[in-house]
Amino acid sequence: MHEILIQKNIPATMRDGIILMSNIYRPTDDGPYPVLLTRMPYGKDLPRDFTYFDPVRAVERGYIVVVQDVRGRFASEGDFDPFPQEIPDGHDSVEWAAKLPGSDGSVGMWGLSYFGKTQWHAAETRPPSLKSIVPGQTWGNHLNGASLRGGAQELGLIQYWAQASIAPGNLFRKFAGNREEIANRLPAVLATADELFAGSGYDSLPFSELPNADATLLLGLGRSVDDAAWDAVNIDGKYDRINVPSFHIGGWYDCFIGETLRQYEAMKEWGEESGTRPPRLLVGPWTHASFGNTFGGMSFGMASSGGFINANGDFTERHLRWFDATLKNDDAALESDPPVEVFVMGENRWRGFDEWPPPSLEEEWLLRSGGGLSRETPTRSGRAGGTDGAGEADEFDYDPRSPVPTVGGATLLAPIHGSGPMDQRNIEARDDVLTYTSEPFESEYTVIGAVHATLFAASSAPDTDFVVRLTDVHPDGRSITVTDGIIRASARESYPAPGMVRPTRPSPIETGRVYEYCVDLWATGVTFGVGHRMRIAVTSSSFPRWDRNLNTGESGAVSGRTEVARQSVFHDAEHPSRVTMSVVNG
Repeated sequence: MHEILIQKNIPATMRDGIILMSNIYRPTDDGPYPVLLTRMPYGKDLPRDFTYFDPVRAVERGYIVVVQDVRGRFASEGDFDPFPQEIPDGHDSVEWAAKLPGSDGSVGMWGLSYFGKTQWHAAETRPPSLKSIVPGQTWGNHLNGASLRGGAQELGLIQYWAQASIAPGNLFRKFAGNREEIANRLPAVLATADELFAGSGYDSLPFSELPNADATLLLGLGRSVDDAAWDAVNIDGKYDRINVPSFHIGGWYDCFIGETLRQYEAMKEWGEESGTRPPRLLVGPWTHASFGNTFGGMSFGMASSGGFINANGDFTERHLRWFDATLKNDDAALESDPPVEVFVMGENRWRGFDEWPPPSLEEEWLLRSGGGLSRETPTRSGRAGGTDGAGEADEFDYDPRSPVPTVGGATLLAPIHGSGPMDQRNIEARDDVLTYTSEPFESEYTVIGAVHATLFAASSAPDTDFVVRLTDVHPDGRSITVTDGIIRASARESYPAPGMVRPTRPSPIETGRVYEYCVDLWATGVTFGVGHRMRIAVTSSSFPRWDRNLNTGESGAVSGRTEVARQSVFHDAEHPSRVTMSVVNG
């Protein structure tokens, strides 16, 4: 076991002369040792969750650990321009870290969320010294859950991140040394964050008039799907530039789980072509940056937590096994871990697979008259209706001034909204929510993999949204969130299939016309137990998670004018609205 030296505020000079500051944890002897680098905007000196990664344990294992403030944040110089700046700065920081005293010249990167994304931006430049990455709960495509989802704005995530995590630091930097000015301005900044924690703070229309709107612009709030600015920060289309092995960490109720799974698949496909070590994947029942065993009133057992993953090592240990294999050539370190390890909710146990997605059978569940959900194909009977001869439909009115509230799910919001597997019965009782429920299962039914909905729907509005949610209905009546998704009608051609994002220009819909919409619910790992039922809920909002569609064709970023929309969801033989599951036996 090594003695540990902590060095604070060690400078690294970037190519443009800006100096970034790091804290370094190192053994006291000369080494050489591999370096583990993370780059974050949240303050290298502030308390971190050492249950996710403990630098002290890493040093004891024979590593140098570097924690760096990114440009424009805390001790580092420059102006904060999230994501584009991390491309050159990531490259330069890796090569600087590789040359630290005691380094053996190899660098691995770790971290979650924003400091998971900094790994991808460094890796896309192929710095020679970068040999391994562990991106946790992060994303590659801003159009798929970070800034937009299905064409809808990720209002809740962006506003919460900007006001609670970024705005206070911006204030302290802007008026550094001027204590009086900070004291005068800080109460207003904190009050804005307090509104979010109280459950309000999102109601302004247009939403560009929200307090501290400049902070929200950092994540592109208000940009359209086809905005060219996404090209610079999206990793999609660039995975073939990344020549290092990757270990992906996700949570079923994390706001970036869809992207975590797609990054794994992209790296697996590219690795097969390039000969790079195959990626690995670990997914638990976790929410964003929270790795306990109880979420939303559901307990998944101690072995589900990040501290006791499958009773086979905590998060730090899992990181170090990966780095032992990829930086120290110790392949035996990974012998006890399957390449893909996912927690299956309901049966509450871990399952190991050779790859993701695991072998599965696609099964379709069709929405039926009277609120049923069945695998039987609908008949051609049903009343005529709609401008194109559409058959039977269910209808509801969507009023943007009274949106369906967000309750739990794969969100990053203030705690008052909840996150994870929460009961949706109060939501489902609303007049603007349609529900379709199966008969009770007579045997266990396991879904591990992709879930998506095909919805045939019409609206009286020139633009609107459709939200689809999958829940597990327990014998006691609780309707527990499993996964959900959204599609903005005007962005239907930008999201033509699950897992596909195409930055095409949004286009209005014809009022009353039936369109086929693909709603990507990402994926899950869940077993519906005997006596449980499966439920699909269809509505047009989940606020403040996603911005309200105004039903006018105008953007909520610039307009506050709203209309009530009459929505029709069809489920006849010609328009078989359905949800497709990835079913796994055994």
